[in-house]
Parts: sequence; C-alpha cells; structure tokens
Amino acid sequence: MWLRSVPRLRAPFLSASAPRLALGDRRVLEEPRQRIYLSRSLSSGDVKWLRPIDRESLLFHLVHNRGSRMGIFLMTLNSVNPLKTEDIERALFHLQRKNLAMRVDIRIRDDVWWFCEQDGYNVDFKMLSEGASSVEECRRMCERGFPDGATWKFRMIPRGKEAPCVMPEVKGDFPYQYDVLMTSHHALGDGLSVSLIVKRMVELLNDVILGRHVDDEVTSRFSSREECYEIESRITKMLEEDPQRHDYVRETMPDASPLLLRAFPRPSGNRVTTGYLTRIVDHEATQNFQRQCKAHGVTINGAFTAVINIAMARLVQKSGISQRSYRIASNHRVSVNRYLKQTPRDVMDGYPLYLSHISNITSDRVTSHFWEYAKEVNRELREGLTSELPFEQKMARLMAQPNLVEEWARNPPPVVHDYGITNIAHFPMPERRKDDQVMVTDVNSVAMVHKYIHMLLFLVLTVRGRCSYSLSYATDYFTDDTAILLADEVMSVYREVSEMKEA
Repeated sequence: MWLRSVPRLRAPFLSASAPRLALGDRRVLEEPRQRIYLSRSLSSGDVKWLRPIDRESLLFHLVHNRGSRMGIFLMTLNSVNPLKTEDIERALFHLQRKNLAMRVDIRIRDDVWWFCEQDGYNVDFKMLSEGASSVEECRRMCERGFPDGATWKFRMIPRGKEAPCVMPEVKGDFPYQYDVLMTSHHALGDGLSVSLIVKRMVELLNDVILGRHVDDEVTSRFSSREECYEIESRITKMLEEDPQRHDYVRETMPDASPLLLRAFPRPSGNRVTTGYLTRIVDHEATQNFQRQCKAHGVTINGAFTAVINIAMARLVQKSGISQRSYRIASNHRVSVNRYLKQTPRDVMDGYPLYLSHISNITSDRVTSHFWEYAKEVNRELREGLTSELPFEQKMARLMAQPNLVEEWARNPPPVVHDYGITNIAHFPMPERRKDDQVMVTDVNSVAMVHKYIHMLLFLVLTVRGRCSYSLSYATDYFTDDTAILLADEVMSVYREVSEMKEA
C-alpha cells in the first residue's frame, strides 16, 4: 500500500552500522576501489553529548563519507599585506568560539550516532603553497567526508601580487591575493547559513589583523529541529486524512526519466564523479536582468528558473527532438526558515527541504513570449512555497518509503528531475570600512552531486553586482561537452531576455 504513516521524530536513535565509503576524483571526485570502514567511540569525558542524530543528518553524514553532497565555497580574498597564518588561525578560533554549530561533531556513542560539542577548539585549517591547485584541493577536502571529528574545513592558497583580479580597480590597495576554500557538514548548515559564516570570518580576520577587541557575543546557534518535526507530523496527519490532497501532492512530483537524457544519453563507462564549471555574467547584463524582473513582477529566482527551462528546451530542439511541448522537472532548494515561527533567526540549520516543479513548455515559448512564461513559473513556485508544498512533497515521499536512510545513502533512488537549483541570491559581503586589511573580490560555489538525488545542480548567487552560476554535474549522466553546451545555452538565453524591450 502506497500510503504509510511516518512516526513523529524528535531525536531518533539511529544506528551507526552503515558502511561509509571514501571517494576520490576525476575533475573533482571519482570513486576509488578501496572501501574504508570507520568505527569510533569516545567517552563522555572527551566531549559534551548533545543529542542522538536525526534522520536528515544521518543521511547527510553517510553520503558525505562517500564523497558526495558536500558543498564548497571558493572565495577570492585580497589583502593589503601578506597574510600571516597565525592571524587566520586566530580569526578561525574566534569564529568557532562565537558559533556553536562550528563546535559540533558527529560521533558514535554506544553504537548510535550522536551530535556532540568538541572539547576545545579545533578547526581543520591549512595554508597551502602558492602553486597548489584549487581543483585538486577541492578533491582532497571532499574525498573523505568528515570522519575525523572536524565538521568544517578551511584552506587558503596564496596567489601572489601578479595574479589577475576580477576587481582590478582594488588591486592597487589590496595587491595580495588568496584562494579560500571552505566546506562544512550539511547537517550543520545550508548554503545561506554557511555564506554568513564566511562573511563573519572575513570580518574577524580584519579585526584580528588590526588588533581590535573581539567580544563574546554568540552570532549563531545550533538547531534542535523540534519545530521541523512538529510540522512533519502535522503534514503527515493531514495527508493521511485527505486522500484527495495526497493524490494532488503526488502529481506535483516527477516520476519519469528526465527530458535531457532523451537528447543526450548517459555516457558509457564506469566513472562516477562530479564535474563542474562556472559562468559569470557581467555587471551590465546582471542589472538589465534584475530590471526586467522588477518590471514584470517576477522574482530573480523565478526568472532564472524560466531561463534554465527555456535553455533546456532549446537544447533538446537543437538535438533533433521536435515536439509540441517539453516537460521539464526542476527541484528547488527551499530554506526551512520560511515555515518556522518558534525557531530564532540566528539558528544555523541544514534541514533538507525541496520544492519539485514540473513545467510544460510549448514550442512557441521556446523561441518567444519569455516573460509571459516567466510570470507563470514565478506564480507556480510562489503558490507552492506559500502552501507548504515542499513539506507535503517530502512527507509523501517518506510515507511511500519510510526508514530507508541507509539504503538511500548506499543506493540512491533513480534521478527524476532534469536539474536542481540553489539560489543564494546576494552573497552577504562584509560592510566595507576604510581601514580594512582584507576584502572579498569573488565567490563561487560548487556541490558534489554524484550518487545523490541530482544529476545537474545549478548554484546561483550575485557577487558585487555580477550574477554567477556554477553547474555541477554527475559524469555518469553527462559528458563534459554536454555540460558546456547547457551552460552556454543558459548564458545565451539569460543575455537575450535581459536585452528584451519592456512591454
């Protein structure tokens, strides 16, 4: 029977018996041949035990330790003088001291995974040599997940005074340049939460270099998710009592093979990796796009979704598949904070919540009527968000297949979405002060998507007036050439609709 109840979860005791794999790399990650088993148990004297791990966090933990689902911020930092390793370590010490989530670890206690608070401060930070490769370091950061205690990783790579800068106008005052790579356990924070941590790290680094006093104010807390599970219980009960609504929710979720795979069959070979590429839209095109969104009453996220959908439909057309309409299914990362009333705003959380959206694009809209289509997509997304549809979809999936966390981690369900999208919008930059010693000049984001729920994931953000999006793709689904075709087509549509005359 499809409809099955899901018990209310507060802090479920979940076993640590599932095997964990460490993955290697092709461009970013590749599956190795060796299986690594981890087993660790600490006494209560080593750490402060917080609570048993919950369902969502266990899934992240198992998948992370297979090298997948990790997200990395790649930031460019420019400084007035060469940075001292001890200053960076001091800034990270304050960052961890002021943010409880950065002191949380996931460890085994009596054969059960628990959240615990580290005894002391221990950030996994390394200053690498100037010739180090950011791509290779991304691989090393992701290939083992978080098996050894630290749930945050920072790396810095000096690039020297001669390195090109995306903001050449500041190079004279901030001549020294560094690549900063940061990743965290997804159970502790989503992309937005972690972007705020990155912002605070830069602020603290400025304070440390200038010798400013750093106060004891706590700037973020660690979520208990009680309110999330209360919503889950309410939604589950509602779906059980309202079969008609339950059927409607099921119809909003895709259950077929993605459209792109018809035009671009999966590559042969056994490599299971994540590849990625990035596209940056210049300041003028970004402003034009935002202006068009405002004029048509469409959010940037809704319009960008429409851009991707049109680009995919065009790409399928160009491949020789001509039909009256094209069905494209997208999966949108949703911040759970929009549904929480009791949880304080300063709580960090990585609770996974998505909105599935199915769009049927008629042939005429592939070549024209873009903003009319964008309004339709925007309206559908807004209605889904305001009606709690993301929670309903999540619980409908769990009601169909409860208690499969470890199985999903080992053998993820078939991919049914054409792509996923995470939109951070405007990356939170530190407020500029005249005596700043460091400043952020560029930011990109990458996610490990292989062996998880997506075959393509767009990560969209705006940095200092420029839109940037990266495309992470599973190489057992797409070749590098296909990924490049898609990224270029998205860029082409973005520029085209940005320059349209307003109606």
